[in-house]
Amino acid sequence: MTSISLPKIKRQTSILVLGTAQDGGVPQTGCILKCCQDLKENKRLQRLVSSLAIIKDQKCWIVDITPDFRVQLEKINEFTGKNIDISGIFITHAHLGHYIGLLQLGLEVMNTNSIPTYVMPKMKIFLENNAPFSQLIKLNNIKLIEIKNNNQINLTNEINIIPFEVPHRNEFSETVGYKIKNQNKSLIYIPDIDSWEKWESDIISIIYENDYLLLDGTFYSNSELSNRNIADVPHPLIKETIKKISKLNYEEKSKIYFTHINHTNPILDKRSKEFLDFTKSGCKIAEDYMFFNL
Repeated sequence: MTSISLPKIKRQTSILVLGTAQDGGVPQTGCILKCCQDLKENKRLQRLVSSLAIIKDQKCWIVDITPDFRVQLEKINEFTGKNIDISGIFITHAHLGHYIGLLQLGLEVMNTNSIPTYVMPKMKIFLENNAPFSQLIKLNNIKLIEIKNNNQINLTNEINIIPFEVPHRNEFSETVGYKIKNQNKSLIYIPDIDSWEKWESDIISIIYENDYLLLDGTFYSNSELSNRNIADVPHPLIKETIKKISKLNYEEKSKIYFTHINHTNPILDKRSKEFLDFTKSGCKIAEDYMFFNL
């Protein structure tokens, strides 16, 4: 993982990027391809699973609690300069990389006390009816709070978060992105979506309306997966997203950071042709432990 000297927290709202990889991380378990073998020898280039922390006045809310939560919590504490309490957890959906870290809150590890855990209705039912997650509820390690599409949740008098549904492979739950905002700025977080065309919202308008956007960058092109059909794991290809936003000016493009990057994605290799082509787009690649001030 990237080694960065993190600044001590200031009074403004900070959004700390805890990870930028697809659910399996980078390198990915069991991968014997060059993309991961090279990274095993270079920890600086490794990436944790996609997640955010919203930090304000020694309060912290997690957006997606991942298999890498142990390391990510340490980074939050380093950023804030203290062992911080988790004020709440927001889940995007029921795919492995986005909620499995909840198990770290249980009796066997942290044994937390009623951490507010914000979930959509189907995600709530999924957690209530499947062990070992149901035990977290029974033992009051977490307290589920049902949220609704486009309904604002007030974290403080200044900070709000709004879930919005996006089309994705919803085997067990809905999938949402989040808008995090205060009176100054706003950030959009969409780590997973099937395509921009299937979404009822217009991504171009969303870009104009917000200050920062962390968008699904799972795959660069449709030639990445040699052992499975990429159509079975739909995501908007980075190449397609860049084409879709091509008419935007540089200022608008520069708001976009790609995250949730698969281990096969060639933009992870800064020597690759794909990365060099990407640098011409005006967009950016999100990095572990970067942060945004709102």
